Amino acid sequence: MTTPPPDTAATGIQGLDFLLQGGLPRDRPSLLRGGPGTGKTVISLTFLCHGIQQGENGVLVTFDESPEALIRHAAGFGFAADRFIEEGRLRILDMRPDRSEVAGEYVELTAIMARMDHALQKTGARRLVVDALDVLEGAFSTEISLRSELARVFDWLRERRTTTLITIGEQEEFSTRYGLEDYVADCVIALKQDLDHRVMTRLLRVVKRRGGAHGTSETPFLLDSDGIFMIPVTGSVLSAKVSNERISTGIPGLDAMLGGQGPYRGSTLLFSGQAGTGKTSMATAMTHSACERGEKVLYISFEESVDELVRNQQSIGADLRRHTEGHEADRRLILQPIRAVEMGLEEHLMRIMRSIRRHQPALVVLDPISSLANRRTGDSTKDMLLRLIHLIKEAGITAVATELLADDSLGVSHLDVSSMIDVWIKLRRHESNGEMNRLVTAVKARGLPISSQVKEFRFSDKGLVIEDPYVGESGIAYGTAREARQSEDEQAVEQLHAELSRARQRRRELDEINAASERLAQAERDARAVNIEREITEIERRLANIQRARSAITRSRR
Repeated sequence: MTTPPPDTAATGIQGLDFLLQGGLPRDRPSLLRGGPGTGKTVISLTFLCHGIQQGENGVLVTFDESPEALIRHAAGFGFAADRFIEEGRLRILDMRPDRSEVAGEYVELTAIMARMDHALQKTGARRLVVDALDVLEGAFSTEISLRSELARVFDWLRERRTTTLITIGEQEEFSTRYGLEDYVADCVIALKQDLDHRVMTRLLRVVKRRGGAHGTSETPFLLDSDGIFMIPVTGSVLSAKVSNERISTGIPGLDAMLGGQGPYRGSTLLFSGQAGTGKTSMATAMTHSACERGEKVLYISFEESVDELVRNQQSIGADLRRHTEGHEADRRLILQPIRAVEMGLEEHLMRIMRSIRRHQPALVVLDPISSLANRRTGDSTKDMLLRLIHLIKEAGITAVATELLADDSLGVSHLDVSSMIDVWIKLRRHESNGEMNRLVTAVKARGLPISSQVKEFRFSDKGLVIEDPYVGESGIAYGTAREARQSEDEQAVEQLHAELSRARQRRRELDEINAASERLAQAERDARAVNIEREITEIERRLANIQRARSAITRSRR
């Protein structure tokens, strides 16, 4: 964790400190406002106890809850407030007004300041929390008297140079009426609850921060027994870790479709298909393979319980149970079933990211992400999924997501997150002759030489088996039709080979006949040529004799 700037005091809530560019303004008062259940007390206790753990003692002034209740709250979030009190590092002042008494305006707050000053000096505190300050409104007869007293208290706080966090409820215009936001507080943080589709989401916004920049967007945050967790919308940049290492999917045929060695580590894979096409089985195969390599896997199931998932995948040879045994820190497989309808999208995002940061897995499985979109409208699901995928990629973690496609979807994804997907595997059913077969296609795989062929896959007790399709004279065949077509083609091939052998024999015989005929014809041609040559020779001889006779007669006459 980076060291905060010297003019800030870290709250101990990483996302909030990011929004505040390091933390609350040091030595100055800040205001935290929000209605019941928005998380004011938890943020205050976290700020105070985190400071104590960092060596800055604290004082908590409560105008609403009892000290005992606050100590229990702190213990529920893992802070040992009782031990801090025993060690003299924390003091809680009970300033709850007594409704049965009428307090003088000036004297009441003078006594409060005196008690706070004593507590601050006694503990040497650098941090102060004033919880539920708006409760004082009922103890004053006029707004003017309370306003002047509050101004005096805050002037005194600035002089004490103590980092102070004041909380108020959402009473109508309380902070505006008394000038707390405009004049008193150097930093104002607003909390609220948003209800959408009957699901509540807590939101935080930094309204102002004097002397420094800050995030301005409303940021969802998670509040449960583990404390406050938030991921600022503006808190991510394009800095994903890139690896050249290839990892096996656990399915040899799929590895072959992805260039022979599987996808790159840190990639995001999407298996999309209709019901029954094997999406979960593909994801489970990758899970089992990663566990066998000794890597940690976080498997988040939105539809199946742990027992269902373990039982169902045993049929294809994936023994997930043995990877879930032992202490959580030593387990290779962390199975987290979460019903998609139980919480809002932002809470899903934060719970997933918190689990990732806690367990530091090498592989994250989200099965199926389409469950998050079933009851949503607009772009909220897409925005959440894009942020989630991006955050996982930034951490260099391999992610596997499955998507259920409707039967009438024509194989088209409606999540519209393909821009963030590195490897997209599409699964589909092929129904013919009363039989259903499963087909797999590598739609895309960034940086990999993928197969363009549609292949068939089937389940076996030793895992998933991907086979090349059978392509015969009559086209492509799958399943039992593939075997029948292959048998028919083998018989046809055998028959054709026999016919080819007979045809070749006939051709050899014909070649021999032709050769014999050619030899005979050649002999006849040779014989005729000899006779002609003899005839020519005889004629030439006779002509020569006649010529000699004539020459002799001519010489005798001379």
